[in-house]
Amino acid sequence: MKAPAIRLSIALAMLALAAPTAALARRQPPPAVIPTEETQKARDLYKVGRYPDAVLAAKAALNKNERYTPAMLVMAKSYYKLHKYEWMKKLWEMMQANGASSAEKAEIYQLLAFLEVDQKNVPGAIQLFKQAAEAKPDDAILWNNLGAQYLAAKNYTDATPVLERAAQLQKAQEEYQKALQLFPNYADAVFNLGILYLDADKMPNMDLFAKENTAIQYFQKYKQMMGGTLPPSDPAEAYIAEAQDKIKKEEKRLERLKKQQEREAARAAKKAADDAKKAAAGGGQAPGATPAPPAPAPQPAPPAPPGAPPVLQ
Repeated sequence: MKAPAIRLSIALAMLALAAPTAALARRQPPPAVIPTEETQKARDLYKVGRYPDAVLAAKAALNKNERYTPAMLVMAKSYYKLHKYEWMKKLWEMMQANGASSAEKAEIYQLLAFLEVDQKNVPGAIQLFKQAAEAKPDDAILWNNLGAQYLAAKNYTDATPVLERAAQLQKAQEEYQKALQLFPNYADAVFNLGILYLDADKMPNMDLFAKENTAIQYFQKYKQMMGGTLPPSDPAEAYIAEAQDKIKKEEKRLERLKKQQEREAARAAKKAADDAKKAAAGGGQAPGATPAPPAPAPQPAPPAPPGAPPVLQ
């Protein structure tokens, strides 16, 4: 066989081998889309209490990837806040079917546990908090919630090690403080303290204003420590804005509550004044009161007793 013919045969053989591979590659589905932006938007909306909007943002993420469990988690948590518990449970089924992570499972177990607490089902709450703590064993809040339910059940034997575990995990804050004392320029410890105060539901002996202002102070100190080395993508400024937004929302909530109380007090005062006027116009009788019975007619006086008999002379 001549050289050109040999080369042609080799080329045809290589094409024949490559053809199935190319066809298989064409039949493969495209890689899954990761809707990071939409999911983060849903998280941000959830954090500021805009739960219906968080649901819509999570739906936008799931429209791009219907198996994306982080978006399902935000939607489930939003439905919980909206008291749509059946929808939350349906999303939980979907998350399980699509391989939810341990951390995601822990969050849902905790929500389900709170539902059992509301129903006064202490054994059910204990079981779910236990599952949550086992799924995320480094979360002090989960262990503390489990210990609280053991105490409610007067199960002091199981409550003791669980609450000790929660206390050990809560010492993370003390460790960060120690790092700052040993290494005053340890910026990461300052940043983590800011996260600790920002994300904690509650801090001992602190209201929301004190907690969020403490977070802001730590993030600002972190930025000062980093100075010109702080990259543009650093999230510290966004976290400061998040804490400030929480403070503003709490101020507005308290202002609404104050106005509501003032409105109710004004209505009560007006009603009392109106009732007093009606009582005065009706002869002193308060409106709605049962009329007093008429006074009995005067009875004739009894006859005087007969006089003494005349004295005989």
